[in-house]
Amino acid sequence: MTHFEWGTPLPGLDPDLLQDERLRTLLAACLAHPDIDVLELRRVSGDTCFDLIVIDAGDGTVAPRNEVGIHRRERLALLYQNENGIPFQVRALRRDFPDTLHQNSVEPGTPKSLCLYEQDWDTVERNWTAPKLLAQILHWLEKTADGTLHAPDQALEQVFYGSGIQLVLPANFAAAIEIPEHELRLQRAPGTPQRIVLIGTVGRADSATSVALPFQVLSIALDGVAHPPIQVPPTTLGQLQALLGRAGTSLFPALTEITCTKAHAGATPAKGDQRKKVMLVLRVPRLRDEIRVRTDVMGFLLDADLAGLGMALGILQQTQPNGPAFPFHQLDASQAPAVPDGAWSQIGLMPVDLRESTTRASARHWSGIGEGTGEFRGLLAGVGALGSTLADLWARAGWGCWDYVDPDLVEPHNPIRHLARHGDVGRLKVEVVRALTAATLGESCADSNDLPVKANAGNDPALAAALARANLLVDATTTLSVPRDWSERDVPRTASLFLTPSGQASVLLLEDAARRVRTASLEAQYYRALLRSSWGASHLTAESTVRRTGAGCRDHSLVMSAENILLHAALLSRRLRLLAGGDTASIGIWSADGENGAVSFHDVPVRDARHLVRGSWKISWDDGLDEHLRSLRTHSLPNETGGILLGVTDHKLRTIHLVDALSAPLDSAASPEGFTRGREGVEQTRQECLARTARMVDYVGEWHSHPRGVSATPSGLDVQLLAHLATALASDGIPGVMLIVGERDLSISLGSGIDV
Repeated sequence: MTHFEWGTPLPGLDPDLLQDERLRTLLAACLAHPDIDVLELRRVSGDTCFDLIVIDAGDGTVAPRNEVGIHRRERLALLYQNENGIPFQVRALRRDFPDTLHQNSVEPGTPKSLCLYEQDWDTVERNWTAPKLLAQILHWLEKTADGTLHAPDQALEQVFYGSGIQLVLPANFAAAIEIPEHELRLQRAPGTPQRIVLIGTVGRADSATSVALPFQVLSIALDGVAHPPIQVPPTTLGQLQALLGRAGTSLFPALTEITCTKAHAGATPAKGDQRKKVMLVLRVPRLRDEIRVRTDVMGFLLDADLAGLGMALGILQQTQPNGPAFPFHQLDASQAPAVPDGAWSQIGLMPVDLRESTTRASARHWSGIGEGTGEFRGLLAGVGALGSTLADLWARAGWGCWDYVDPDLVEPHNPIRHLARHGDVGRLKVEVVRALTAATLGESCADSNDLPVKANAGNDPALAAALARANLLVDATTTLSVPRDWSERDVPRTASLFLTPSGQASVLLLEDAARRVRTASLEAQYYRALLRSSWGASHLTAESTVRRTGAGCRDHSLVMSAENILLHAALLSRRLRLLAGGDTASIGIWSADGENGAVSFHDVPVRDARHLVRGSWKISWDDGLDEHLRSLRTHSLPNETGGILLGVTDHKLRTIHLVDALSAPLDSAASPEGFTRGREGVEQTRQECLARTARMVDYVGEWHSHPRGVSATPSGLDVQLLAHLATALASDGIPGVMLIVGERDLSISLGSGIDV
């Protein structure tokens, strides 16, 4: 058994002989450890100078004659080199020390290095002590000897150490490179001398840039490899074959077969910069217990073109000097001269660490999005501050293929909260957002559209086509018109997302998959929750200041930080993404504390919607309001009761959504035979309602109950009351609503008409 004589011996074991204080501390720990024998101190001189502590280590836990080849006592060198990733190194001085898992890359001809830590030194250093290092060495020897150092649930290690050169392939590389007229071109990205990054593009040769070098790609699949020790990267094709052979696989016959296939029409050699060298891409299945757990892809840039490689392999032959090389089976046998054995093995190569550009599928995987839940067609209306941020989040996660709808241009103040930059001012927002989101990943949805129109435009054929093919519509327009108009149309499932004027709260309204409860009804139920809840007191308060952005009367914007946009966009995005795969409707409200940023969430139960058409008007309410009215009636029996109705009126759509019914004022007169509503507190309550809902919810009519055993059919007195109500509200153009709650039924009358 021989050992490396690394460095020159120092006289004795005096700690003062060591140059580094940390190594002196380690020497003291070694001298005190019962399972460590310190043999000598050494010094290595050269480009770098460092000291060694040479020890024999072993605590009796290593099984004798183990299959791995670890001895019960091993001779090791301990050193400290501050310029390395883990400054404390442990090197095995036995020349025949086995190749094992968990070793570090070293220079050829130098002692093997034990990989003791999975974390970087910045983390290890926090808890590092010299005795802990010695304990870790003994643990490594024991667990490596019995084959348990690599945990069963730990990922398989790579076949070769990293080369320091990374090649980033386009997301569509595998498919694009198979097109005959396509080639791979490499261009170096700006970086550092310590790390070289090459960016690969695939396309026609005549479309490539002059600064990108062309390569002929040979992609082959090898036999599966289990878990060999990591090996030093090869520098020649022969070394690569030898190392693969040690791992249980081979380049052949796959390499000769693909070389013949690529050269079937002739491989023309070239000189100098015109030579299109070969890039060898190896796909290596990795096996655990004979089951494939992943496929590693390794790259090697060969110092040979296709013709040179084929002739060195002895499978291509030129018919004339400097002419194209063809496979032998296409030539007359008499034309095939002898080729020197092993010429191919001397071809130089440069290993590269292959990385594929992120795909939409891999983005979904790394974002925790389950399979089958991220591929759908979507339409995003409104790509302003909130909408563009949502688009960015969804592009990064590969969630959905989106059409963008927005008629607006990027204004000078938009980059404060928008994805756009100063140079985008004057461009269409949809074009800017499309360009930025498409550049996020290595691939995007090629057939998505940018529509610079209003999302509720009724006569735009491109918009109609986009609406028809979508699975999900998302309204981020900050308008009332789009979700209300979509509610009245036969369109896909819709979600409406918005921030409140203060920027401290946000709201998500999501229809159920069958659209039984649409966004307009969800809006009304949201208002009722706002009116009844403590959080609603300041929910829509416009704390932000409105500032003019131009000379026009509508040229204004709110003072709101990008921080608020990002916070609430993330909350809204996640909630929508998680709910979109289900069938139920949802109303969600987030409120953030302006001082400490703490966020509270309010989940408002969604109730089924009901509708009634009367003349040119459509009246809507929900089961929650129905139950509330019946509860008020029950608690007042045997007397009748009543109060005012609050609702949302849309005169363009001719819709009234009933939001809430208030209980009788204290000065009301009630008996089993009748009810007269009082006025005490009514106007104050109405003004509070207008303030809380930003003037969206207002007085729309009256309601009252009938006594036991009486239906909701209006009496003669009720008809007179309805006529009076219609006259009183006519000046504002509002039809008066009268609602009656009977024993088992409910009637709603509008103006001078009655329906049940």
